Amino acid sequence: MVSVPRKPSAPPRKSPRRRTDRDFEQVAWWALFAALVTYGAFMPNWRVLLFTLLLWSFYELCLVRTRCRVKTRQGFECVEPVRGRVFAHDARHQDIKNDGLWNLIGRANPRYTPRISEPNRDTGVVLVAPRVRHRLDKNDRYLIYLAAAGTVISLIGMLWGLF
Repeated sequence: MVSVPRKPSAPPRKSPRRRTDRDFEQVAWWALFAALVTYGAFMPNWRVLLFTLLLWSFYELCLVRTRCRVKTRQGFECVEPVRGRVFAHDARHQDIKNDGLWNLIGRANPRYTPRISEPNRDTGVVLVAPRVRHRLDKNDRYLIYLAAAGTVISLIGMLWGLF
């Protein structure tokens, strides 16, 4: 008689995700944005709307909790947590992200210095070309463009309101 191997049972389901401070912080920010937009729309006040746009831009560039997302030499994205889409978790990754930010505006980083190869590095690893490594994640690129445009629009609108 032939025995048929049994399929392993499915892993136990994880308990529902608990709310964390991160979730509360994100909800609080978006509630603030919604309140300011509602106030600016119902009390026709374009200054409040411009301030909300500027605050959202600052939040996306500097305060949002996200991942580093710099491509490693093996082609994976770094998953270390950071604050702000323009920041990385350490100096090496920040250099790469700075190069990517310069590439967003179509310029080369004036402070770019190629790294000297390390003699003790691992060999046989698939290396990702620097041009690819310096490219920012697609979602980060779009949100950085939107936040930069929001900053410029709000500052122009605020200056226009002064005169």
